[in-house]
Amino acid sequence: MTASRKNEFPDSDRLNRWRYGLYAPVYDWIAGIFSGQRKVAISALRLQAGQRVLLVGCGTGLDLDFIPTGVAVTGLDLTPGMVRRAEERARRRGLGVTFVVGDARSLPFAPGSFDVVLLHLILAVAPEPERIVAEVDRVLVPGGTVSIFDKFLPAGQTPGLARRLANRVAALAFSELNRTVEPLIATPGWTVRSDEPAGFRGSYRRIIAIKPVSGSK
Repeated sequence: MTASRKNEFPDSDRLNRWRYGLYAPVYDWIAGIFSGQRKVAISALRLQAGQRVLLVGCGTGLDLDFIPTGVAVTGLDLTPGMVRRAEERARRRGLGVTFVVGDARSLPFAPGSFDVVLLHLILAVAPEPERIVAEVDRVLVPGGTVSIFDKFLPAGQTPGLARRLANRVAALAFSELNRTVEPLIATPGWTVRSDEPAGFRGSYRRIIAIKPVSGSK
């Protein structure tokens, strides 16, 4: 059984909701090519029963296929169409998941609500990723874990002409090829526990980061 509630806020990005609503029916087919990387990323977390896990930008719930039973899962996505499909997936698997329609830049949760947060294929597509990271840091417990899986420009690398042109094409699919992750992780003071290449010649990466305990920044 799943529970769902909707969060409204003044700065909702209606254009992105509309665009990803169009995307929802084919999202599994497109994003399904990353299932193997999702599985590896989630397996590395060694999730335990009772842990509170937040899926930010949960989409159609593809991560749910790899999360063990007994974990308290909350999924958030900007697009109602994505959330409906995620709810269907959770029901098919017999998972009790709470779903929220909301903006990752303004998470409707109290500080310290989660032990683990998954940021899978969101930081390179969502606007204002620095706000997303700040919100994740707020709702994560001290010492909590963040799993990041996405495509990033290597640190210190300047995008060449080919990549800049490719980025214009990627923008049509609501994505960004030239974002770097290092500043996003450094700002809240997260410690990188692992950083592994995750396909496409290292353009995609799997990162596990840890929020410092209180007073350690």
